Amino acid sequence: MTRARRWVPALALALAACSEDPGKQDGVTPPEDLEYAHPDPWPEGTVVPPPGPGGRILITNSLDDTLSLIELDTVGTPDFKELARVPVGLNPVELEGPHHTAVSPDGAFYYVGISNYVPGGGSGPHGTHGSGSEDGYCLKLDARDNRLVGSVRVDPNPGDVIVSRDGRTLYQTHFDTLKIAEVARRGGPEAEMVARLAIIDAATMTRKAMVPVCPAPHAVRLSADERTAYVACWSDEVAVVDLTTSPPGVQKVKVALNAGTAVSPRHEPYALTLSPTTGEAWVSSMASRQVQVLDPTTRTMDATRTVQGLRGPPMFGAFTSDGRTLYLPYQLGDGLLVIDPATGLVLREVDLASAGCLNAHQVTLTPDERHGLVVCEGDHKGPGTLHAVDLAEGTVVGTVRVGIFPDSVSILRGQP
Repeated sequence: MTRARRWVPALALALAACSEDPGKQDGVTPPEDLEYAHPDPWPEGTVVPPPGPGGRILITNSLDDTLSLIELDTVGTPDFKELARVPVGLNPVELEGPHHTAVSPDGAFYYVGISNYVPGGGSGPHGTHGSGSEDGYCLKLDARDNRLVGSVRVDPNPGDVIVSRDGRTLYQTHFDTLKIAEVARRGGPEAEMVARLAIIDAATMTRKAMVPVCPAPHAVRLSADERTAYVACWSDEVAVVDLTTSPPGVQKVKVALNAGTAVSPRHEPYALTLSPTTGEAWVSSMASRQVQVLDPTTRTMDATRTVQGLRGPPMFGAFTSDGRTLYLPYQLGDGLLVIDPATGLVLREVDLASAGCLNAHQVTLTPDERHGLVVCEGDHKGPGTLHAVDLAEGTVVGTVRVGIFPDSVSILRGQP
């Protein structure tokens, strides 16, 4: 058995842890028979009241094709509960795997990645996240009634999606581990394993560019001036994308001296959190259970502040606005770490497991930074959970059961 053949099942085990006109895009005309959109998806919208001034929490439930909606001003109160669970997708009768959300700065729209890797409508996507062979989508929904108002077709296995500060541009990665497996199986070079970053016009939902970045890119974040995008790559790298050039230039930085390859990664970068003050990228690596720090000036890793010794894989964190504290959830032990970015030391830990969290995935801070909202995947069969953490006290003050396999939590600012 070749090395490549041995690697394929190993990767599968490790991974268990937007419609425009289908005409020419980027000079390529998609085959006419590859059309996944239902002709009239969810035509009636929902009867959920529009978000009020207090804002709303959005959670993608990837294994039941829904979004959980929770009123933001109920955090820390007895009324902290699910307001509604609304359907999302292009085809009402198939599981399509909504994955991650981005919210427009004015609160008028939100965007959802559709992974679309359940060919034939079978068992759901996340059991083998990243192994889909069909193109995905990015959807644009009206925040007032959760109605689909636009979509664009992208590459297979959409991963993360973010929006620019002015709300005009979306950035969507593609966590395409299937491409790695297929190229490795035939002994091809790593250059053929590279997946693309989609740059999308949010107003028209059309693709502005498709930029090859690295093998299986997942988390993406923008620098403060939005001239640079940082992408976590499964190939033990961070891709640094220069958005000021045409086409955008890409520099890849290995996360450690002992870094592996796309076929045999030793760290498996998956999530990424950017400091709002220093611009440093804190990279969460699943296999090594480390959080590694990329200096944006030198574009080198600062090994002196690597966070090590975690009981499980670190995931998507959040900084306070002053950049002095990093909150980072991790899995298996299911806790929320409080990290000093200046030293890389873990100051304390909030126990999430005892509150019912299983497989913590992401934390988002409320606008006043009093609470952390931690979404937990659950067992991928039953409901997941959202936990409100009092950050000063270090205690869970509220828990909400949501849909199956929730994988992101976003805040939709309220309309005045």
